[in-house]
Amino acid sequence: MGVESLRNVSGEILLVCYIDPINKSDISMLLDSGASDHCFANITLFTSYIPFEQLSPRLTAEKGLIFNIEGKGNIELQTNVNGKRKTITFEKALYTPRFKSNLISMARLSIKGAEAYFKDNKAVIRTKNKTDIISAIYLELLYIVNIDKIQPTVFTAQSK
Repeated sequence: MGVESLRNVSGEILLVCYIDPINKSDISMLLDSGASDHCFANITLFTSYIPFEQLSPRLTAEKGLIFNIEGKGNIELQTNVNGKRKTITFEKALYTPRFKSNLISMARLSIKGAEAYFKDNKAVIRTKNKTDIISAIYLELLYIVNIDKIQPTVFTAQSK
């Protein structure tokens, strides 16, 4: 399992990112209120995927930069909300390999009936059935989603 950390200018560790064996990603997962679609940079996250015959260029919100959408599909993620594992499926997610982060569109979640709550430097996404499905920590103007991480476990056996 690989480890990557984000440090501030003083050298303090702000965030540690682990390669996640369940969700197969070491790319941060962000809640994004400006994203029109769920955008994922890691192709291994897709449980189903259809590549586009031609790249679909789009503009970013930042200074009119262009990025390509290479395909779309479904993604199933394991999140961690208050110590409980939740499985979420993102339908028609876009494959955007040049993105530095995976983006979960709050607009798309809202269309599905989900609501967001913000308190104590955290965001929680709740379904219309009142089930909390995503929690995120506020850090440096971003909400970083708590993806479920498996703790390595070792089992030993001995036979005669």
